[in-house]
Amino acid sequence: MWSFPNVYTDEGKHGKGNGKELCDLLVVFGNDIILFSDKACKFTPHSDIEIAWSRWFRKAIEKSAKQLSGAESWIRRFPDRLFLDPACTSTLPVQLPRLSDCRIHLVAVARGSREYAKKYWGEGGSSSLFINTTLVEDDHKNSPFCIGWSLPNKRLVHVLDETTLDILLNELDTISDFVSYLTKKEKIFCNHELDFIVPGEEELLAFYLSHFDYKKNEHHFPEIPDGALVALNEGDWQRFINSKSYASRYEANEISYIWDALIEFQNRHIIDGSAESLTGDDSPEVYERVMRIMASENRLTRRVLGESFYIANNLDKKGKRYTRTVMSSAKSGRAYIFMALSSPDGCSVSDYKAMRRSELMLYIQGCKLNYKKVDEVLGIVFEPGQKHLSSVDFLYVNFGLDEIDTDFVKEIKRDLKDFNMWQTGAIKLKMIRNLPFPHIESLVLRRVLWFMSRLNQTIRNIWNRIQKQE
Repeated sequence: MWSFPNVYTDEGKHGKGNGKELCDLLVVFGNDIILFSDKACKFTPHSDIEIAWSRWFRKAIEKSAKQLSGAESWIRRFPDRLFLDPACTSTLPVQLPRLSDCRIHLVAVARGSREYAKKYWGEGGSSSLFINTTLVEDDHKNSPFCIGWSLPNKRLVHVLDETTLDILLNELDTISDFVSYLTKKEKIFCNHELDFIVPGEEELLAFYLSHFDYKKNEHHFPEIPDGALVALNEGDWQRFINSKSYASRYEANEISYIWDALIEFQNRHIIDGSAESLTGDDSPEVYERVMRIMASENRLTRRVLGESFYIANNLDKKGKRYTRTVMSSAKSGRAYIFMALSSPDGCSVSDYKAMRRSELMLYIQGCKLNYKKVDEVLGIVFEPGQKHLSSVDFLYVNFGLDEIDTDFVKEIKRDLKDFNMWQTGAIKLKMIRNLPFPHIESLVLRRVLWFMSRLNQTIRNIWNRIQKQE
């Protein structure tokens, strides 16, 4: 829904001729635009490795960097002149974000160097391209398999090879996680008071994933003093993926892919034209907005969202309604509601769907009344016990900052009471808490609890002694 391969511009198009290819892949997601150039170039051996490397670098990386720079320039000047076909008859079906708000990321995928890079670095070395930000343009000619600034203005191009592309897309497998990494990398790399010597993008990723801000609930690069040279160790990535914390992270992530399945389920219906609008507005913009909200959640928050759907789907209490409300950490004021509702005996499919949609809307309104800071709610209602997704309704309501009409509030409260929704003692609200490495977190928590119990016992002993002395 947000990815468009082989986008064209009408630059230089005359009469029946074709336009010019902008990039190999254009991704537009919210305020982020990612431009990909993907080149598979044969690495031709030479007795002088610097000559062989220089030739490959020009074809695979330098050419891609210039193409991406030109594509960014075109988008900033002519955002409405992008097309899906060479003849430039089919315009891009999505609205680009305002240039004042958007972030454009440049990614060059360069394939063909892995075998020769591995030979060059020797036994035990990685096959990925080395990052060295002391290199600018022509400096690359004398530095085989090293990447610095491939553009003269030090505009950062993320250069990925066949090894690191797969690693990044496997580890950062949501658009939120991927964009967050690119953005934070750009921020520290574009501080030209710093230099980086990194034996491969995967080592930088290990450095990033090893730092987590528990207040902001996100991975980050640590603060680095100006003037520093950051040199990372080779092998940190391998040690990271062999660690217990990494294994626990993958195990904890397993349930989060239920959320991915929900997104893909609905996206398929939208693309196939079989999706049914609950509000009567079946414009692409309406569908895209709901799917973008779901897709904007990172892998950590998807754990709780996937778990919530799983619990609701497996609590099949005939004739009873089960609901769970989850507050998102990705965006303040956003709530998700999961409602499992069985079809009553003898109820037709159309009547059942009308009933569950009506009850979901009422529950969403009740959520707003009970939590004033909630400004948008995405409700998901379904019949429980589905082994394979077949029927799910998604209902998005944006309340904004406006107050709800007083008379309407009274009506909602009356209906909520009649349907036994949001009544005292039955309110369940789950807050998302992101713990990237559950194994480590539980270990630390157990140690803290042990220490606190020992401290508490010590304080009691001291107090008893004082009492006896008195």
